[in-house]
Amino acid sequence: MGAVALLLAAFLWGTAFVAQKLGGNHIGPFALTFARNAVAALFLYIICAVRGKAKSAFTRRTFLSGLACGIALFFASLSQQIGIADTTPGISAFLTSNYILLVPVFGIFANRKPGLDAFVWVVLALAGAYLICIGEGEGFSIGRGEAWTLLCAALFAIQILLVDRFAPGTDIFAFSCAQQLAGAFCASPFLFLTSERAFYVPKELLSAILPILYIAIFSSGIAYTCQNYGQTRCPPMLAAIIMALESAIGAVSGWLFLGDSLTTRQLAGCGILLFTVIASQTIGKGSRHAQSDAPGAGRTEEG
Repeated sequence: MGAVALLLAAFLWGTAFVAQKLGGNHIGPFALTFARNAVAALFLYIICAVRGKAKSAFTRRTFLSGLACGIALFFASLSQQIGIADTTPGISAFLTSNYILLVPVFGIFANRKPGLDAFVWVVLALAGAYLICIGEGEGFSIGRGEAWTLLCAALFAIQILLVDRFAPGTDIFAFSCAQQLAGAFCASPFLFLTSERAFYVPKELLSAILPILYIAIFSSGIAYTCQNYGQTRCPPMLAAIIMALESAIGAVSGWLFLGDSLTTRQLAGCGILLFTVIASQTIGKGSRHAQSDAPGAGRTEEG
């Protein structure tokens, strides 16, 4: 059952890229980030209430820890949402998966020295990203959407390290609720920007409701719960491989639901990146350390 739960989580995270793309066609990135976080926070609070922990679970430590991680989550999610407007769900999914590789690198600043192999994986990932982002015959340049998505991967890596630092010892549902609430709070001041005017147009907001609900409930709520359940019931190698399928599912979802296509060059880059994500979690001492930090460290959003 653990493997099934992880596969479901990977599926929900992967397909959420399509929902982000569709929702972003109707409302701005700040509005969508606010809405998904606010709905997710409400959903998780209801779960706490059903469990009879609507008050007891929200300790001062849990709330402050969730707030700290939620700020990082806000910037990561916002960068991803801005980026996906100018790229495909498939490319967004593959580039976002770089967070797994960046966690051990950024871990240096948290006194967690990665093995030399971790840097090998980063180089391979950058090679894959280059093939995905740089078109045939182009010089060394990168599109706006890809640049924002690569930034998103770096921010998610930081957020994961923060969760690894602050989440242990807290009620996981209350912690996640506080984190989502912080994300909604951070996005709220930007709802008055001219780019977010569509949020106040009933027709546009109504058109974005289904994508918002899917992202908030399924990606942030159900998938997160499945991940925590599955991680405790599967061998680490199997868990890493299953969750790495998120990026492939994102690409397939974009092709299936939106008619996106990838060039042979981009497919090669996706293949290199997917191989690197899987191999970095299953080969070598440094990658095993990254595995313990990255996929199961409390990821709350990929899509």
